[in-house]
Amino acid sequence: MPAIFSRIKKEDSENTRQWDLLINQLMKGNVIPVIGPEFLVDDEKGSNPHQILIDDLAEAYDIHSHPQSFSELLYDKDFDANDRKNIYAMLGDAFSQPLFKPSQLLMRLLGSKRFPFVITTSFTPVVEDAMREIWGNDRLRVMKFTNDPSHNSDISTRSDISKPTVYYMFGKVCSSEKKYVVTDYDMLSFCRSWLSSAERPQNLAAELQSKYLLILGNNYSDWLSRFVCFSLKAHLDSQPMGMVIDPMAEDSFLQFMKRIDTFTQKDAEEVINKIEAMVAQRESEQPHSLNNTPWQDTDVFISYSRADATVTEQLYKTLQARGINVWYDRNSLSYGGNFMNEIIAGIKSTKLFVPIITHNIQEQHNEYHPYRTEWKTAIELASGYGRTFIVPVSENDFDFYASDIPSELKSSNAYLYDKTSPDFEALADEIQKLLAHL
Repeated sequence: MPAIFSRIKKEDSENTRQWDLLINQLMKGNVIPVIGPEFLVDDEKGSNPHQILIDDLAEAYDIHSHPQSFSELLYDKDFDANDRKNIYAMLGDAFSQPLFKPSQLLMRLLGSKRFPFVITTSFTPVVEDAMREIWGNDRLRVMKFTNDPSHNSDISTRSDISKPTVYYMFGKVCSSEKKYVVTDYDMLSFCRSWLSSAERPQNLAAELQSKYLLILGNNYSDWLSRFVCFSLKAHLDSQPMGMVIDPMAEDSFLQFMKRIDTFTQKDAEEVINKIEAMVAQRESEQPHSLNNTPWQDTDVFISYSRADATVTEQLYKTLQARGINVWYDRNSLSYGGNFMNEIIAGIKSTKLFVPIITHNIQEQHNEYHPYRTEWKTAIELASGYGRTFIVPVSENDFDFYASDIPSELKSSNAYLYDKTSPDFEALADEIQKLLAHL
């Protein structure tokens, strides 16, 4: 085979390996996007809100040097030196109201709900706004690194990485000086802290070591890109970093990333198109490998009889459509695991236990079924809570309170549905209210 065809075949094989790695990690919930300013908006002035702000300030100060960074702007001879220290307050005031709408590509990427934990390197709240629109205000956590060890946010447990969260890696815009990155000096100071084992968020830093990072839209210089990557993953030589998508990345940086087995791409839209297509294909091949595949730390645990699988599926889809994190055995049990141990762990770590009680349950009273063990576990837990934990669901023509199910279940008000035309929207409303109070 001629050398040129041998090289093409080798490159194609490597691309296939890297795409498979990305999709495999994504299906397992191990991918964390790290989103920079070049990916955020679809504004008539551009896609980078930082550059739009720089251009607007340059116009306001009659600066014609076309600065490409806040540092170039602030130290231009025509920029008012007295305003230099006020830049943080100026930006804070500007963002007291919404300035930018999230881009369509950003909404497509995050709208899949496959990336509950997102890191942004921009100080603007664009990613946060997108996440609020997708997950809802009640569910989203906002965490930030402020370059102050006493105020830097950190996750508490490994399970926090699966909860809807936006993490500001370089601070969030506010009126306070040095609480977020604006200048080159700010960036050096923040990177130094991220590289310090004593100052960076310990739990998050440890968790990122095993995650696949999808780094896009950052457009840093070669040296700064390396610093940021090293800040996120201190052990670059032990595990693959993930994927870097940057149409303007310097060749030297791309070569460095390839040497540490990082997949590099240029076009964000092409990447998102391919991710969507490959995920759709994978789901058609593995229909139970859906995006909501938690096995612990969920919002709702659904307990049911297999005879009620159809109505359970409808309840699950209704809750999932609201962004509620649901333990549902068809999606939450691992293959080859001890299913009863996983079920009990799921109940012990969920916020609400939702048993479905029907005529089928009554007819099965002489048969062994795992859901009775689920009831027992939930009843024991409920006795230790000072709040609602069990939310029964029952057919409206079934005498729930006269049945022979445990009295502890009957002591809770049941949601009744019409089995001829089940509708769980009102129940989803109530569940969201309960979760909002927790």
